[in-house]
Amino acid sequence: MPSVENYGAQPPIELLRTYMDFHGWYDRKAIGSFRTLVDVNLICAMGPPGGGRNSITPRFLRHFNYLSYTDLENASMKRIFGTILGSWLDPATEIFKAIGKLVDSSITVYNTIIDKLLPTPAKSHYTFNLRDLSKMFQGMLMFSHVAITGIQSLLRIWYHENCRVYQDRLINNEDRFWFQKLMDDRMRDDFDVPFDVVVIREPVLYADFLSKNPDHKLYEEVTDMDKLVRYLEEALDDYNQNDLGQMNLVLFNDAIKHICRIGRVIRQPGGNALLLGMQGNGRQSLTRLASHVNEMECFQIELVKGYEFIEWRDDLKKVILKSGLRKRKMVFLFSDTQIKLESFLEDVNSILNSGNVPNIFPSDEMETIYQGMRQVTIDAGLPAIKSNMYAMLTKCVKSNLHSVITMSPIGEVFRERLRQFPAFVTCCTINWFSEWPEAALQSVALIFLKQIPNLVASNQVINGTIAMCQLMHQTVGDAAVRFHQELLRRVYVTPKGYMDLLSSFRKIHSIKISELTSAKDRMNTGLEKLKNCSRDVAQMQIDLEILRPQLVIAAKDTEIMMIQIAFDTELAEETRVVVKQEEEQASKKAAETQAIADDAQKDLDQALPALDAALASLKNLNKGDVVELRTMQSPPQGVRMVMEAVCILKGIKPKTYPGQKPGSRIIDYWDPGKALLQDPTRFLDNLFKFDKENISDETMKKVRPYIEDPTFLPEHIAKVSKACTSICEWARAMYKYAEITRIVEPKRIALAGTKADLAVTMEALAEAKGRLDAVENGLSNLNGKLSSAINRKKELEDNSVLCEARLIRAAKLIDGLKDERSRWQETVESLENKLNSILGDVLISSGSVAYLGPFTEEYRSSLSHEWIKGLDFNGVPHTSDPTFLNTMGDPVKIRTWQIAGLPKDRVSVQNGLIAEYNERWPLFIDPQGQANKWIKNLNKESGLLVFKMSEKDISKILEKAVLYGMAALLEKLGEELDPVLDPVLLNQVFYKGQTLMMKIGDNLIKYHEDFRFYMTTSYPNPNFSPEVSLKATVLNFTLAPSGLEDQLLATVVAEERQDLEIAKNELIVNNAQMKQDLKNLEDQLLFRLSSSEGNPVDDVEFIELLEASKKKSAEIKKKVAAAEITEKIIDETRSQYIPVAVRAQILFFCMSGLAVIDPMYQYSLEWFQALYTTCIRDSEKSGICYSMVD
Repeated sequence: MPSVENYGAQPPIELLRTYMDFHGWYDRKAIGSFRTLVDVNLICAMGPPGGGRNSITPRFLRHFNYLSYTDLENASMKRIFGTILGSWLDPATEIFKAIGKLVDSSITVYNTIIDKLLPTPAKSHYTFNLRDLSKMFQGMLMFSHVAITGIQSLLRIWYHENCRVYQDRLINNEDRFWFQKLMDDRMRDDFDVPFDVVVIREPVLYADFLSKNPDHKLYEEVTDMDKLVRYLEEALDDYNQNDLGQMNLVLFNDAIKHICRIGRVIRQPGGNALLLGMQGNGRQSLTRLASHVNEMECFQIELVKGYEFIEWRDDLKKVILKSGLRKRKMVFLFSDTQIKLESFLEDVNSILNSGNVPNIFPSDEMETIYQGMRQVTIDAGLPAIKSNMYAMLTKCVKSNLHSVITMSPIGEVFRERLRQFPAFVTCCTINWFSEWPEAALQSVALIFLKQIPNLVASNQVINGTIAMCQLMHQTVGDAAVRFHQELLRRVYVTPKGYMDLLSSFRKIHSIKISELTSAKDRMNTGLEKLKNCSRDVAQMQIDLEILRPQLVIAAKDTEIMMIQIAFDTELAEETRVVVKQEEEQASKKAAETQAIADDAQKDLDQALPALDAALASLKNLNKGDVVELRTMQSPPQGVRMVMEAVCILKGIKPKTYPGQKPGSRIIDYWDPGKALLQDPTRFLDNLFKFDKENISDETMKKVRPYIEDPTFLPEHIAKVSKACTSICEWARAMYKYAEITRIVEPKRIALAGTKADLAVTMEALAEAKGRLDAVENGLSNLNGKLSSAINRKKELEDNSVLCEARLIRAAKLIDGLKDERSRWQETVESLENKLNSILGDVLISSGSVAYLGPFTEEYRSSLSHEWIKGLDFNGVPHTSDPTFLNTMGDPVKIRTWQIAGLPKDRVSVQNGLIAEYNERWPLFIDPQGQANKWIKNLNKESGLLVFKMSEKDISKILEKAVLYGMAALLEKLGEELDPVLDPVLLNQVFYKGQTLMMKIGDNLIKYHEDFRFYMTTSYPNPNFSPEVSLKATVLNFTLAPSGLEDQLLATVVAEERQDLEIAKNELIVNNAQMKQDLKNLEDQLLFRLSSSEGNPVDDVEFIELLEASKKKSAEIKKKVAAAEITEKIIDETRSQYIPVAVRAQILFFCMSGLAVIDPMYQYSLEWFQALYTTCIRDSEKSGICYSMVD
């Protein structure tokens, strides 16, 4: 009912009472106008006062008549549920006869639970009503009656549904054992069936997502647990591949049970769930996976800065329209961490009760709903009026929308909300998430350990490691209880913390294995190369002794060879002179011979054109031309002359006839010539093949008259015969060629003689060149041998020089690293021992990172000592000092932090390491502002964005820091975290293509790997919610006495002896830098030594670097030693002021403790330090330190 205000009234009731008394209300706009309502009757329903329900004022109740509805009697309930079960089971089966007993047993269980499991402050949700009994029977109806084969299978599904409705909300094992005993008694007393016969396997689970037919899923018993695990793992992989938010879940038995329970609820029409448990136990993640398995869309509001009631209503509209108008199966996941306004719960309560939120849609959106639901209403056989259409929408919402509310049961707020919004209990199936049992802790640890690639250990050690993880989680839980009892500080130990422990173990183990293995390998490589270098020195000395006599022999051989080469060179020069003279003679004779040949060729060139022309002309003759010539009976004179010349040249004798004068003879060549023409082809061929080289002088004499005859020219002969023209040219060409040949012949003879002389000369020249070549080849061979000898000599000299140089460098190397060699050997042995004992050290460090942040020094030491004892008890190897600082502390880095302002006490250093290695961003409890100062100094150079939650543009600041890789500090934080920080706190990064992105508000920002985020609160004892502990690493940075004492000592020394404090600070900075330089030098030497290829003796640059490093290292060590002496002297002087600092820190913590008496007695460290400094300055000065201190 409406809550009571400060004055005892209930405003909504008073408003209704005004109507009942005066039949209306005053109009708020028209002042003084009274609005009267007529024909209005009120029918109200309420539960009886008590149990969180407020009483109603009698002034309102006097207007009503009362009708009281009592609880249903057992007979009525049996009639109702018996009828329902009767319609489910087949009347023809024997099982049908057991309906009466089953309903009676169910009613007995229900009544017993109501009587025995009463609500208490710790069990405020132990309220039961008839809906719970109905839910039990509704669950049974999901099971197919065909699959019921006997009374055992019927009782098994009955037992399972009772467990889901009643047992799942029970908060402890005591109540669960009582419920198991109740079910055992009912089975034995009512059915005479032992519990073990019904429950043949544990756990008893029913689900529909293992059905072979995906289109018709059957709600059936899970008999193969391994198959169920495989299916859910595949579903988880599929979810992670198709969703931006990755879920790294370990599906142990309890998680699988919760998935099946959530799946059972959301598969029922109108099924809603209330998941109760601590933050971080997987309620939301398991709900998302169950929704994915059941192929439902899981919707969850996203809180951003400025998310108010309007944005909430817009999200609800989306959910209602999707599930009602579009008929999409949806799961509305709502967490108590998202309750910014209590009105959110009123709307959720309304959805759970009726599937609707009154007046959520304006009129224009209602028209859209009516349009969408019109046909659905008509199909349902109802008139398409507005009331029916909206009722149909509500019906679809109740059927398709499943609300899953997750709440933390801690605190009065939870109980108050259950009282104010009863639908969270009456309309939801409650599932209590208990602390993980030992089996769950062990199985999760085993799965994580199997996923670590470099984990090499025996099964005994693995089992011991698992037992240690469980021990650490449980001891921290016990310490958290004592911590709250003693100091009123709340530390929440959740399954998320256990997951952080395992995640930190995997991360730190990887870091330490890589670090130790790399250092060991580098040092082993360096030592191995030093050993090889020592062996090489002895070998080089032997090689040098062998090289020296070889060098003497090589020098002698070279000298002999050079003498022989000088002699052969002189001989070669003499031979070269002779050859040159003979070459000159040969060249002269060759020139003469060429001149004669050229002259003869010149004469021949005169006849050759005519000869070629004649032959070309003959080629133009054909057989017909010759036949025509042969058929002439009375040839012209020109033809006769041509044939006579041919006959003379060919040596054909003429015919003679008696002449007219007595004694004279007529010479006739025509008839013999005609005989030549008988075979035209042969005739022409003979002309072409005519032997023009051997024409006799007599023939030349006979032919000369024809040649000299002016009519024996081709142009005259062409007038009488074409064929004879070519033959005439041929005859004249033969004559001319023979004539020129007679001129050329003497020249040819002279040319032949000259060539013979030239051949003799060339032969002598070749012989001389042969001698020269032989001499030069011999000289060349000697030169080659000399070059080889010289190269060999140079090689021996170089090898000798190199060997001596390598001996010198080796001596330098061995001498330079002789000190490091023994230290490196010890370091390698130490690293080997650490590698063999790494598991225990890493476990302690992982537990410190995951759990120790909120605790004080006393609790941290106690837990660490208890864990170290556990290592020995469980057989987990570890070093002699497996503490967090010894394992993960880097002295150089810690000194850098202390220079930046980190207090030097153990707790502060641990806080720095936890912030360094924890995967969540740190939240410092910093009442004295020490962490704030340290963070600002540490990030001064890289850039730091400082802001408070009161600033407007927080999203812009975060976007800038994320984009540019800057550090961001949120200071003066309260006890709550704004949802706008969630993307950063939860590290919600994802890849878009190849780019790592983060969504802040509505903007996608490129995520820079250098981004850092810090939070500080000035509250000395903040009451953080479990949600804060899950999102951030809470670190107790409250100043320790030792840390404050050191600061106060520095203050008093700075005031009294400023020179000492300045010198002290300079020494701290210089010592840190020098030690860093020493470490860098050693790392550089090891890197060069291990990465060098071949023998390091040959690396001249490395030897030079070694000498320079050794020199610099000696200088630094000398300076460090001097600085330590100086620091000791300074500390001795400063120690005279320690009593002042001790008394001041005692005084400060006494004053701080006054706040427990009254909150007004609160004093800040800044105020105290200012007062402390003022007192020192105003104190009476004295030259004697002890007098001033006293």
